[in-house]
Amino acid sequence: MSKLILQYQYDASFFNTKPNQIRDDFGRLSVAAETDRFSGKGGFWVQWQDVKEFGEALETYPIQEDHPVIVQWGFDMQQGDDLILRLEIAPADKRGNLAVRFEIADDYEPRHRVRGSFLTNYPDLTAFRVGIAQLMNREVEKAILSGQ
Repeated sequence: MSKLILQYQYDASFFNTKPNQIRDDFGRLSVAAETDRFSGKGGFWVQWQDVKEFGEALETYPIQEDHPVIVQWGFDMQQGDDLILRLEIAPADKRGNLAVRFEIADDYEPRHRVRGSFLTNYPDLTAFRVGIAQLMNREVEKAILSGQ
């Protein structure tokens, strides 16, 4: 069984309640991916709004081949070793299966990275989308996308 796992740790300042305190929109997104042949985990500092928007984008049905759902984070131009995290959901076939493609690099040693893919379906993608919303609302610790 394959899976993609997201976790998010808000910066402590996110919980500042006083008007004169600065609130940081960045937190640590941790990503782990497992397939039958590859696994990897890493993370990067990202804005919580980006993670929320990624989850909301997964509501698209059907996802079009020429408009996959893609999110990525990294340094500078986010190419080569500057790309730290990349997730893509795209149609895999005419039966409704979806391809989940991932690239995860170590943000301290970016040349250490894993790339892989697995298949999932719309019901599992819907559960993942709900899981991301719950994750960002701090209702769960992980959002998991299951696949094969």
